[in-house]
Amino acid sequence: MPKDRVIIDRLQREVNHSSRMRGTRRVVALLALSVKLVVPADAAEAPRWAVAVMPGGEEFSLEVAADDASRQRGFMFRENVGSREGMIFVFDSLERHPFWMKNCRVHLDILWLDPLFRIVEIAHNVGPCPEEGECPSVEPKEPARFVLELAGGTAKRLALKRNDPIVILSEPMLR
Repeated sequence: MPKDRVIIDRLQREVNHSSRMRGTRRVVALLALSVKLVVPADAAEAPRWAVAVMPGGEEFSLEVAADDASRQRGFMFRENVGSREGMIFVFDSLERHPFWMKNCRVHLDILWLDPLFRIVEIAHNVGPCPEEGECPSVEPKEPARFVLELAGGTAKRLALKRNDPIVILSEPMLR
């Protein structure tokens, strides 16, 4: 078994064990010390799937959008997003990445994350664009390196807030 897989398995067991305990600082500290987060230079090497571990220990299966085509497509034309599913958008630079809901059929929570995967801003329950007329963009006030989309209402249900850390596990690891 590759060394990274052993580390991921150990960390997932620790997250599962620690999520039953109060607080997640110990888990986040352990993850920060134990995992080398690396984004491949070539988007073709980027993973297709990742796992997000929320501050309360909830796990989400994520599709990875690491190239222009997958970032532009996002959740377009999808009829639903599961309660434990999402998509992480990986950008090459730290910027105020705007999002819009063109051809999106579901409501989404949009979370912008800094390079350390801390939430810098949340747009709650953003709805699809109207069938006719303009499709407005949603943009954070601060720059972000990653954007996480979850089913609408998830951020509120999990009581996520600014500066909350989200742990992202994948092979190869994201950074």
